[in-house]
Amino acid sequence: MSSAFIIENVVSQRLDIPFSEPIRMSFGTLDRLNLLLVRLTDNSGLEGIGETTVMGGPYWGGESIEAVQAAIDKYLRPQIMGISYGGVEDFSNQLSRLVRGNASARSALEMAAFDLVGKRTGLSAGSLLGGQCRSKLPVAWTLSTGSEKGDIEEGDRAIQARGHSRFKLKFGVGKADDELSRIASIAEAFRGRASIILDINQGWDLSSALRYFPLLEEVGIECIEQPLPSADHQGAARLRNSTSMEIIADEALVDLRSAFEVARYGAASAVSLKPTRDGGLLAAKRISYVASAAGMKIYGGTALESSLGTAASAHLYASLPEIHLGTELFGPLRLQADIVKNPLLPRDGLLEVPQGHGLGMVLDEDLVRTLRYTGG
Repeated sequence: MSSAFIIENVVSQRLDIPFSEPIRMSFGTLDRLNLLLVRLTDNSGLEGIGETTVMGGPYWGGESIEAVQAAIDKYLRPQIMGISYGGVEDFSNQLSRLVRGNASARSALEMAAFDLVGKRTGLSAGSLLGGQCRSKLPVAWTLSTGSEKGDIEEGDRAIQARGHSRFKLKFGVGKADDELSRIASIAEAFRGRASIILDINQGWDLSSALRYFPLLEEVGIECIEQPLPSADHQGAARLRNSTSMEIIADEALVDLRSAFEVARYGAASAVSLKPTRDGGLLAAKRISYVASAAGMKIYGGTALESSLGTAASAHLYASLPEIHLGTELFGPLRLQADIVKNPLLPRDGLLEVPQGHGLGMVLDEDLVRTLRYTGG
């Protein structure tokens, strides 16, 4: 069957999925994941499925699950139905022309199109992205108890149970000196067993970063993710030149143009890819090209997706020539319930890229009905 298709129907459905444990963020504590499931049905009756997730509303990334659903149902759905598309790239380009921004909405629809075209052609999403460079991906784990003792215990369990060899720590819950002491102790506890990525979420100014970076380097931190405000490219470039630690750009990346700006200023030594933030799998892959051309390393990020979104990201990251800093595709491990019949879970520190047509995922329709959003 051809990769060309016509969309006959678009259906979106909000789901609330409880976390296995509450997650502390800078804006509050979250106990559930807001997920929007999207289904595209083509003119032959085939269905492609996609998703997007939002962490608690527009406090961090600026989007809310309500706004994403409105963008799809009210504005995009009427515009994309009944039109012939030559393939996923054509469909993605049309979405970009129809709306400004709305990265999460475009990502969900494009993901569903990858699944649909894969089913039409008998190809995996990875094949549609250029083919696999690897069949397994290293997966980091985020330590999130907020206490030194708790994080060390959680890390020990993660190593023993799933073989993780890289941890991410959130910084900024308490006073900087206390946090630095906690991080130093955790880094020492895992020295020789696991490396540490520290995520500061734009929490420092340049003077604070220049003050604390030597201490972090001394205790053996591998990477720092987005230490400065996203627009401070000059400060980030100065910071990058002051340290041997990798500096990962995250919030500084919102589209291809911003990736060029980060590269032009030399504002990072690595980039975190996130299809939901970047506007889809194709947009994220283009950002990886810019990063590679500028000599920056690649880190495979997450927006805490279910196994469906995790599968999409896994196909993308497996298609890249290099994935220098591994991935953080641990989203399904954080959920009390998944929405697919074959959840993607790392083993021995590695996530196996799914096989099959499209995303290679099969929805658990009974569970989807159970998890549907009921208001409130």
